[in-house]
Formats: sequence, C-alpha cells, structure tokens
Amino acid sequence: MKKFDYVVIGGGPAGGAAAAELARNADRPSVALIGEESFTPYERPPLSKATLAALPGQHKPRLLFGSADDLAAAGVTPLIPARAVRVDPVARVVELASGVCIGYGGVLFATGASPRILSAPGAMLEGIHYLRTFDHAKALSAELSPGKRIVVVGGGFIGLEVSATARKVGCKVTVIEAGSRLMARGAPEVISRAVEEKFQTEGVNLMLGQTVRAFHGEQRIRAVELGGGTFVEADCVVVGVGAVPNTALAQEAGLEIRDGIVVDAQGRTSDLHCFAAGDVANRHQGLPSHPLYTRRLEAWEPAIEQAIATAKVMRGELCEPTGFPWLWSDQFDWNLQIAGYGELADTTIMRPGAEGVAMIVFQLWQQRLIGVVTLNEGRNMTLLRRALQRGLPLDASRLADPGVPLRQALSEAAATISQSSVH
Repeated sequence: MKKFDYVVIGGGPAGGAAAAELARNADRPSVALIGEESFTPYERPPLSKATLAALPGQHKPRLLFGSADDLAAAGVTPLIPARAVRVDPVARVVELASGVCIGYGGVLFATGASPRILSAPGAMLEGIHYLRTFDHAKALSAELSPGKRIVVVGGGFIGLEVSATARKVGCKVTVIEAGSRLMARGAPEVISRAVEEKFQTEGVNLMLGQTVRAFHGEQRIRAVELGGGTFVEADCVVVGVGAVPNTALAQEAGLEIRDGIVVDAQGRTSDLHCFAAGDVANRHQGLPSHPLYTRRLEAWEPAIEQAIATAKVMRGELCEPTGFPWLWSDQFDWNLQIAGYGELADTTIMRPGAEGVAMIVFQLWQQRLIGVVTLNEGRNMTLLRRALQRGLPLDASRLADPGVPLRQALSEAAATISQSSVH
C-alpha cells in the first residue's frame, strides 16, 4: 500500500486548488488527487454558457491546473479517473473502487455536490437533463437548436443561465419556477423583478408559482404536467432545482454531517486528520458580527479560496480568514454579481446605476455593509468588496443617492468615526 502525506478526494476546482497548494510546500510532500471524472480540474462557469453554445467538435473543458502530466510535474499524483469508496480514519486509509488502498497523513474531502433529482413520475425519460459536469453540458448542448422547445425547471442561477444560452441559440424557452420570483434564494426582490422583465423581453416564457406534477412521454419527454393540471410541451427539459452535498463518504467515516461536512473556520472536521472544503463543506464563516454562523458556499471562486486556505492549515501554517464570498452570473448581455452574506441583512438599499438598467443593492446589518449585489455595475465590485471587508457603519441616504460618488458614500462613515474618536 502506497502512502501519501496528503490525499485530496474530489477532482473539482476545490480539490485541484488544494492539491496544487499542498504540493507547493518547500518540503516537497507527496500529494494524491482522486477525481471521478475523466478530466483534471476544469472551470465550471462556462458549462451553462460557452460549452452549451459550442458547435459539435468544439467542446473542450478549460483546465484550471493543466493536464495530468502538468499536475505530476507540479508534485501532484493524479488518480484520475478513480473513485474513493471508503475512508478509514483510524488506519488513515482511502480505498478506491478498484480495490487499491492508499494511506494518508491528512485527507481533504472536496467531494462537491450533486444535482437535486426530481422524483416526479416520468423523471427518468430521455431528454431530461441535469447540469453539473462537462459531460452533462456536452450532452445538453446536442439538444439545443433553433425552434426546439426547451423547458427549464428552476429559476435559480443555473436555470437562468441555461435559459439565456438556449434562447440565444434560437430555442423556444419556458422557465417553470415554484417560487413567486426568480433567484429568490440568492438575490433581493428588486433584482429578481428586473431580471424577470429582461427574460420576458428576450422572449422567455416565465411560469412562476408553478410546480411539476409529472413528466410525460413514451421513451422520450414530450410534455411537462404542472401542479394545476396545465401541460407544457417539451422537446427537452433541464432541471436546476439546487444541489445536494456529497457527504456519504465522510458520513461513513464518522465525520459530523449537517447540510454538508461540518468544519470550523479553517476547514477542520471532527477528526484531527480530516479536512473539507468547497461545496461539500458547511463551514464556520468566521464573521465577528455572527460568530456562530455556518454555511455552505456553492460557487467556484469561494471554493478555490477556501481550498487554498485549508491546504495551508493542513501544512500547519497560520492562515488568514477567507474573504467574503463572491459569485457572478451572465444572463444574455447582463451581468449579475453578488458578494457577502446578504441573507443576514436587516436593511436593503437600492442605488440606480449610471446608465440603462443597472443598479447596486446594498445589504446592511446594523448599518454595516454585510452584502452587496450589482446588476450591470460589475466595474464597481472591487471597490464594494473592499468596503465589505472594512465592515464600517454607512449612511443609508448617501448610499441610495447616485449624486454622491460611490467611493465617497462608502468612506463617509470612516471619516466620521475618525473625527469622533479624536474628540
């Protein structure tokens, strides 16, 4: 049995980032990366956009850390494709589906999440797709062509990005959303309503407040039956109703599980030699204002940042707290960016953008900026993220006033505090 100093389970962005960071140690530790897909870690955002719109033969994943040979040259042993089926935390052994066992000094679970599967009758018909991997995107891409009737179940970020791409290809698109508005989990209402108008203008049929009762067809999907009895004809269905963390391996290993693998602010699990990062980690967020707050962050940029920070902790280094989470979504010619923990806000303030349909939404908790959302104002996100990190009390009236320069609106409170402290 071969033993590695570190074993990373999961070949996604978090797993790849952690493995690369672990291998950077001057002591040249041995690092293994176990990934179930045929590819080394790759970018996920293009899957719902460029990959779907690519012509046949042009589908290639954008590798984040190079090929398997590149990883090996950097000091990472890629076990790709391979599947971990058991982790023994007492013997410190990972067993693969092939029967091979490898030992570890420390193990990182970066097992990610899987699409939430609908259990409605007919859910296994051909033509019903989920989107999580490159192979998923490639299969769905083959379904998109002008005139095709595409039904998207779920009005979250993935569903809307897929809908926008399909509409740009020339498909007839219907979005079915159980909630009363789009992106209810991740965006404030003013953003949701603006996006709804945009999608309707672009020719997307939105059906809000509707649930799926069943899928109909003989072998292949032909129609979606809604809760109220309405039928929507479909040549293809894409389901995007959230994701479920892949915790089975960790749970069998005896780790604490609660909507993911429970970890502290540095990625440590309930076992001294086990760590977790990325979509699977229900992580203590290290917020001074909310010291007990934990959350899974389902976006690739926070996953990479989290994984690098956790890898440093695994090496025994002191690690600075990770920054506020940040994600973005491109829908048609619009750009939406979200940073921070807006779900904790007690006050929401909208500031109109410079031109066209654009805005910044400030999310405050006890007058301090805790979250921010930009719609077609992404050029300001760097400044806004810095303001999030400072966490100073802000003047709501100045934030809302487009006549006050944004930099000034974000720094006024700092100047006030400085002057008051002198007196």
